[in-house]
Amino acid sequence: MYQKISIFSLYKKIIKNYWNHNRFVIFRKPNENQVFFYSHSDSDSKEEKFFIIQDFDHNYTIKIVPKKIYCSDIQKSFVRKSYEKNSFLLTDSLEYKNLIKKAIEKIRKGYFKKVVLSRSIKISFHSFYWKKTFQKLIVSYPNALVSLWYDIRHGFWIGCTPELLMQIHKRKFKTVALAGTIWNKYKWTKKEKEEHQIVIKYIIHLLKKNYNGSIVLEETKTVKMGHLKHLETPIFFYFSEEPDYYEILNKLHPTPSICGAPKKESLDFIQKHEGYTRNFYTGYIGIVNRKSMEFYIHLRCARIKEDKKEITLYAGSGITIDSDIDREYLETKNKVQNIFSQLFFK
Repeated sequence: MYQKISIFSLYKKIIKNYWNHNRFVIFRKPNENQVFFYSHSDSDSKEEKFFIIQDFDHNYTIKIVPKKIYCSDIQKSFVRKSYEKNSFLLTDSLEYKNLIKKAIEKIRKGYFKKVVLSRSIKISFHSFYWKKTFQKLIVSYPNALVSLWYDIRHGFWIGCTPELLMQIHKRKFKTVALAGTIWNKYKWTKKEKEEHQIVIKYIIHLLKKNYNGSIVLEETKTVKMGHLKHLETPIFFYFSEEPDYYEILNKLHPTPSICGAPKKESLDFIQKHEGYTRNFYTGYIGIVNRKSMEFYIHLRCARIKEDKKEITLYAGSGITIDSDIDREYLETKNKVQNIFSQLFFK
């Protein structure tokens, strides 16, 4: 099924594929201790198992069909290392704050209940150390899908996402509602709880409206990602008969955790006013088998442009009628710091 090799051999394969301009992905699934490597092969692969990377606007689909899958155990030396954290001064963005203000006005007028607004920050670098960065993310975020992928058209992307979009095997389906963010000594408020409920209601309505089966909601819990905390509710659905996996995926994405509600109105606002293209940020990434799929929302990610020596970081915040502009802005700053603090570059 896959071939086990040393982490050193795996890194050599990454370098070889990069110099050959061949797309690849290396990833570690949440709470697991193995790293997997897929590189695309144009030979007679049966496409029984492959990796998909999808952008937010559904304009680009990157498919990595490997001839052979490689894996390596996470070395104990990763865990022993003590890493310093980067920090930087993020300048205030009046433009982003004005966008939040505009969104709140639209919510008050009844255009939508929630919209997720994001922004990007660009940072210059001389050298980027992807091996150290990947290892640091694995150590720092054990409950996240940590990934590094490359495509000649889109460059390098690295990320660590806590958000499962969908996991399905035959008739058993799992997703999570993950929305609402606090940090430091903040307590959960009405705003975060209602923002979270919007996502839960969307998923339940979508499943019950389109499919026959039974639904189970687990208890809402707090999950940590570094110094940030999120509300998470696991949701299970047991289909009466095996569904079309891609149909569910296309109906589900984008959820209100990354877009808003209602979907059409919030997405329209994002595309008209956000002011930049999200690319693969808030898209999804994951594994496809013959009888199963496992996808995650592409969050806490950075795009690395080697030719321009530029890193682009992304972060967003869910805006509702109870949003405080300064606090929403601070949330994006904290999310940027969450990924920036793990990068090795100079």
